[in-house]
Amino acid sequence: MQMKYGLIVLMVFGFVLMGEAQSTRDVTSPKPPAPKYQAFKKEKKGFLWGLFKKKKKTEIKTHAEEVADFRKRMAEVQKQKAKAAKEADKPQYTNPLYFGHKKPPKKRPNGKKKFCKECGLWH
Repeated sequence: MQMKYGLIVLMVFGFVLMGEAQSTRDVTSPKPPAPKYQAFKKEKKGFLWGLFKKKKKTEIKTHAEEVADFRKRMAEVQKQKAKAAKEADKPQYTNPLYFGHKKPPKKRPNGKKKFCKECGLWH
């Protein structure tokens, strides 16, 4: 008789444990990994496990040199903008008869018009 009760208690205990293992209500979601931003370049290791690294030479510039470099860069930017503006003044960009072509398209008679792949019109 005691054996039966012991077996029943063991089975009930086993079912309770199995039911607890199957429970999904108390599951917490895993935290997402922290973002890894590369704010700076990784330092390269030199020859032989980084024992012989090349040392960077730091240039110390005066205020006048920095201002001169800045003005030189600004002059280059100004030249590039002037060149782009001069290029935009060409008739292929300003004249609507060009339809985006380098040269104006030929005007053919109605029976001989060809489909243009560049602009999608019949010329």
